[in-house]
Amino acid sequence: MHMPPLARRALTALTALVLAFAIAPVNAADAASKHVPLPLSVFYNDAMIEDIELSPDGTHLLALKNVGGDTVVMVLELATGKTFYPTKTDNKQFKFNWVTWANNDRLLMSLRFDSRMPNGVKYMQTRLLATDAKKPGKMITLVKPDEDADGWVSQYQDNIISFLPDDDDHVLLSVDREMPLHQTVYKANVYTGKLKRVKKHSTSVRSWYADRSGNVRIGEHYDDKQRKVTYKILDNATQKWVVAWEYVVFDEPDIGIAGFGNDPNELFIFADHEGRQALYKVDLSKPGYPRELMLSDPDYDVTGRLIYSTSLKQVVGLYYNDGNSKSVFWNKEFKAFQAGLDKALAGSRNYIGSMSDDGRKYVMFNTNNTNPGTYFFGDRDEKSLVPIASTYPALTKEVLVEKESRTYKARDGLELEGFLSIPKNFKNKPTATIILPHGGPMAEDGKDFDMFSTYMANRGYVVFQPNFRGSSGYGHDFMMQAVGGYGLEMQDDLEDAVKYLVEQKIADPKKVCIVGASYGGYAALMGATKTPDLFQCAISFAGMSDLIKMNEYRRNFTNKNTARKQYGEDKAQLKETSPARMAEKVKIPILLIHGKDDTTVPVVQSRIMADALKDEGKVYQYVELEDGTHYLDYLPDRQQTFEAMENFLQKYLPI
Repeated sequence: MHMPPLARRALTALTALVLAFAIAPVNAADAASKHVPLPLSVFYNDAMIEDIELSPDGTHLLALKNVGGDTVVMVLELATGKTFYPTKTDNKQFKFNWVTWANNDRLLMSLRFDSRMPNGVKYMQTRLLATDAKKPGKMITLVKPDEDADGWVSQYQDNIISFLPDDDDHVLLSVDREMPLHQTVYKANVYTGKLKRVKKHSTSVRSWYADRSGNVRIGEHYDDKQRKVTYKILDNATQKWVVAWEYVVFDEPDIGIAGFGNDPNELFIFADHEGRQALYKVDLSKPGYPRELMLSDPDYDVTGRLIYSTSLKQVVGLYYNDGNSKSVFWNKEFKAFQAGLDKALAGSRNYIGSMSDDGRKYVMFNTNNTNPGTYFFGDRDEKSLVPIASTYPALTKEVLVEKESRTYKARDGLELEGFLSIPKNFKNKPTATIILPHGGPMAEDGKDFDMFSTYMANRGYVVFQPNFRGSSGYGHDFMMQAVGGYGLEMQDDLEDAVKYLVEQKIADPKKVCIVGASYGGYAALMGATKTPDLFQCAISFAGMSDLIKMNEYRRNFTNKNTARKQYGEDKAQLKETSPARMAEKVKIPILLIHGKDDTTVPVVQSRIMADALKDEGKVYQYVELEDGTHYLDYLPDRQQTFEAMENFLQKYLPI
């Protein structure tokens, strides 16, 4: 593969900038052959670089670069290698959700931070900022409070519903600036911040969607009392708003808006197909809005993000996950393009992350089970493809292990999938094992890279990540088993996972620990209380411990009825499946870790558990992260968390 000299120099400069802040390299061959554990800092430091995006004209790269605890916005000119840093954060005051190009000279940035209600309940807010991409300039906030809104300030202000393809100076925002929880659509000037109202809020609409030309075409409403979602479509022929689809959350399969095609009557939606979610194309010009099935999978739900080609002016494919994240194209040109990339980089998943507007230059993300991710810059005219940055330089194929998909049966015969990481020093005999249930619980694990299983396997543990019933990805009926099912069959599935690994002579039954975060943390605590003789230790990060108090906490939010339904409404059952109320049953050491500023699972959940364990005289450790959130997005918190886990596992789960 070759590349023009100027671009090569620029990309070399980018690589040097990234690697200048890398941790001292580890001899990968030695680490693999002798199984030398990597420095702990490899696991608690952020990716070196994230979210590289090509400018519309293909001349500059935009990225987030992590330097120590700071995250820096970086813009690099390809022709010269010149870099500019518009802003940064220490990830304590605020965090970047995303950054993107508004046009060739202007950037948009979504920030998030935590706030507190008058009653003390914490919640997250977002803001949308704009600034110059290539020179110092004033940073402006695009959404300012409405003077007539009686002091109301919108919680989420970063909902861009159109980038207005024929207007580089503006974007369309849908924000509840005028009326709480009911959004108004504004045309926002990315240079001045001036807002012009395009579509007034409606009491029957919560949020809006626009087509590719920037016309508001869909209104979405949510009624929490009925748990009902309603989509209304603006009929182009009659100019009337009509109800297109409705569903009741949990009772019926979801319907989701994926986005519009170039034709304003071409809409893509996610909806049920033979028990799995699929992608459909809908014709809004015809009565009843007929659907055409575009993409389905008999085993997995299809979900993800549409791939739109600006040069071809059409939707060409979809990014989605079927256990492996990947991109699928139905456009012939892009099918051939993807096939060429997959041939050049065989054995990897290759995502075209962004392209220039003319479709000739692109940034690609390359990953596989033993590569956390490498960014490439490609030029289709030059037929060149050059690596520019690795996300985690110290995590190479020589030290990483490949996750295996394993199928096991629960006690009631239900077939379940899990993902197994076998450490490099595995000696084909029962080994110390960690069960690592995911959060959510309506989420899923797969073969993609994640830092927790990577860390544990590097330390010599077998790691198993079961997609217990209630997980997403396997259809509506499978996922709905999470509703009111906390601590019941969902928990039994984890016990059955241990039984499977023991029968397979993979896990040592006397050396199994359960570790998890959020719902996974709750599952770890339930493992210590419901099956006190099964595990040798448990680690809960930001886990729930009292479901009744969690239900009470959710009263403060707009989806309180949905949350109540999800946890369950049988108080006796909630008591029986609340680990803090069963602390007397604990026989194993427990590590609790929780961020003080967690807005998803309040820190009191771990404090309650710690107090209950203390009252019962149990062995436990409690680490409270002073500025910690639910997402471990502050470097000192990640360091403290990994150090606590390292010490705990060395003591209570020796290899």
